[in-house]
Amino acid sequence: MYQVISINQNQKFYSMKTFLLLAAVCGTAFAAEVPKPGPMVATDPKLRAQALHETATPVRPGVPGQQPFWNARAVQFQFAPAFDFKEVPGAKSYRFTIVPAKGEPLTFTAAKPWSPLSPVWEKVITGKAKLTVQGLDDKGVAVGEPMTRIFHRAAIIPKEYAAPTMSWRDSARTALDTLVHSPDLKCWFTTGTPDENFPLYRYPSKIIGGAASALAMYATQTPPPADAAAATQAARRAADYLLGISFTEKDVWAFHPPLYHPTMFRDKLGGHMNAGRYMTFGGAESGRYYLDVYAATKDAKYLNAAVRIAETYAKLQSSEGSWLMFVSPYDGKPITDNILIPTQVIEFLDTLGAATGDHRFDAMREKAIAWVMQNPVRTWNWQGQFEDVQPTPPYVNLTKHDAGTFAIHLLQTAPTDPAKRALALDLIRFAEDQFVMWAQPPTANPKKQNPDGEAGAKSKTWLLPCVLEQYRCYAPVNASSSKLIRMYLAAYRATGDRLHLEKAKALAATLTRTQAEKKAPGRYQTWVMKNPGPMWFNCELHAIQSMQQLAAVDAAINGKQ
Repeated sequence: MYQVISINQNQKFYSMKTFLLLAAVCGTAFAAEVPKPGPMVATDPKLRAQALHETATPVRPGVPGQQPFWNARAVQFQFAPAFDFKEVPGAKSYRFTIVPAKGEPLTFTAAKPWSPLSPVWEKVITGKAKLTVQGLDDKGVAVGEPMTRIFHRAAIIPKEYAAPTMSWRDSARTALDTLVHSPDLKCWFTTGTPDENFPLYRYPSKIIGGAASALAMYATQTPPPADAAAATQAARRAADYLLGISFTEKDVWAFHPPLYHPTMFRDKLGGHMNAGRYMTFGGAESGRYYLDVYAATKDAKYLNAAVRIAETYAKLQSSEGSWLMFVSPYDGKPITDNILIPTQVIEFLDTLGAATGDHRFDAMREKAIAWVMQNPVRTWNWQGQFEDVQPTPPYVNLTKHDAGTFAIHLLQTAPTDPAKRALALDLIRFAEDQFVMWAQPPTANPKKQNPDGEAGAKSKTWLLPCVLEQYRCYAPVNASSSKLIRMYLAAYRATGDRLHLEKAKALAATLTRTQAEKKAPGRYQTWVMKNPGPMWFNCELHAIQSMQQLAAVDAAINGKQ
């Protein structure tokens, strides 16, 4: 039994309906802290054996002159890595020695110093390990200086994980209801302007758009909630506010909502972030949010807003197929030379085409897909592109978000194409390799964390299993778990492999545990850790959607049984 806590009605905006719903699905009053693992779910030993065997296959191993080495700044590896060690004059072969934190050293010989560690990888015990590569002459005598690399051998899916605290369906319903009736969204039921006490509204296209989408999603549930009409009106207010501050038709990035608020929260916007700058993924994200409001209201102005965003993308697409990533929205001049990885634009155009049946943006979409295939798919530079992290050079700040979005796109649009399926599964393995923490996370992390990364980098506070966001924010975030859940579900639908489904369930079970956190009971905590930080409800929204997908997959499976 967990300690009962009180809610100050002057500070919280939870409806009585929400309290009753939470009581029904949780069985008790709100918990005072994230619950410790109780009942456990055992992973099928055959699936674990499969998972271990699969780790011997490397993820895009580098080969000099053919395939770049992407992992110079990586901390951990679940799948056998290959490193950018140079050939030694006089060496005919190379002896690889791995000394794990526990257990005996493991040794093998290979022809090249960059060979993957596959021959012994399944025997490497989870934890810190040191690799030494020594050149050998034709008589087996050491030549040259040994080359070394220290890394963390990541764990595979554990033998058991904490059971979900409620069903996937009830978890998603609870999270959506408590989000909509939280203090963070109260302003859209009342004033129709951002609450100055919630500083994340400084990112309008992401946070105000996310509010509009969450309200619309809530209002369109079946059966509709009692306050559906009020939620629909609140969704309109948020969307209308975003329309009112969007760039004008005189601006190069016309009709795109600003990424940074033009008049409010200036004390919270510094460094690379100010109203005169724009990261061009913002329009795709807010365009999807407008489509959610259109679905709830059938008001054409929200559909038109999404179409205008797409039209601006069409005008500004480069001949290669993508867009500048960080620009002045008014004159279009670049702030950095980074190019957008346009997976969010592709996802937006997929959604827009489905909503309208209009195929006029298909050519733009195909050019963007071709750009992805010719660039990050070849270079494996899946660099992080986040509004609160300054753009970086190649491979400095990798993330799995764009790789994951593209993997889902491939599995949904070409599930029977062997080459595209293989690429999608490789992208999923990359995401798991670098960012999924099943157990025993590393104590080290990539250098130069942003403030959120520094605050969340202590792995002993993480709720496992979880998923980290990016190298510059090496901390577990619910939207990152959500992305992997969606990736695993897409892979399960395409392949029928139960291991993908089991991995999705294990990550989702952790998200349900965060709903007992006393700071915002019922909601998915943004930071999947003890003593979580601020709530980014656009991330919650993604978690809700992934949990709804998992509930649908589970229902379909149970319906067949």
